[in-house]
Amino acid sequence: MAGLILLYLARIQQGLVTFETFSLIPVIVGCVLISAGWPALRVLAFPIGFLIFAVPMPDWLVDAATVPLKVFISNVVTDVLYAAGFPVAQNGVMIMIGTYQLLVKDACSGMNSIFALSAIGVFYAYAFRWQEKIRSLLLLAAIIPITIIANFFRVFALVLIAYYLGPDMLDGILHDLTGIGLFVVAVVLLFLFDAFLGLCFALVRRVRGRAASATPA
Repeated sequence: MAGLILLYLARIQQGLVTFETFSLIPVIVGCVLISAGWPALRVLAFPIGFLIFAVPMPDWLVDAATVPLKVFISNVVTDVLYAAGFPVAQNGVMIMIGTYQLLVKDACSGMNSIFALSAIGVFYAYAFRWQEKIRSLLLLAAIIPITIIANFFRVFALVLIAYYLGPDMLDGILHDLTGIGLFVVAVVLLFLFDAFLGLCFALVRRVRGRAASATPA
């Protein structure tokens, strides 16, 4: 009932796409309870909860997170390039290198990648790491820093391309390819971090096993 009320209120208003989409989740929960009861809902809890990633984020939340991310990435890229000896300066999200000025746009903040990688990470943790709660939590906590690192490399590469080849090279397919490359790098880093966690937990178990075997009965 609550989901239907929220759906109705969001439908009669404008600009409430987030609430309208979200209201479908409690509606689905109610339909499952009515048709199959609590046992079926427990089985379908993760698939239904996973639908939260289909809900578009509200614009105010995207804007609030995008600006600090753009400024942070611009600062780091500028500092690294300056330390490497490049003629670079920065004004907010505007990076000046050589005779060129580059604007770090919203797409370069990494918000879309964070959202998409979060969905992949949650599904991966549920499907393959459900029995290892601590490892799953560490894996999910690493999603945001991994995405920021991957996005740093994207902006870094774009600035160098503009410096050596000109800003015209950033238009079109090259810019899109760097976006695809960003996501691929982020996914690879996520799996590498999971492998690292696996080695760490295996090492901890081995040390504990040796300590237990060495303890006198």
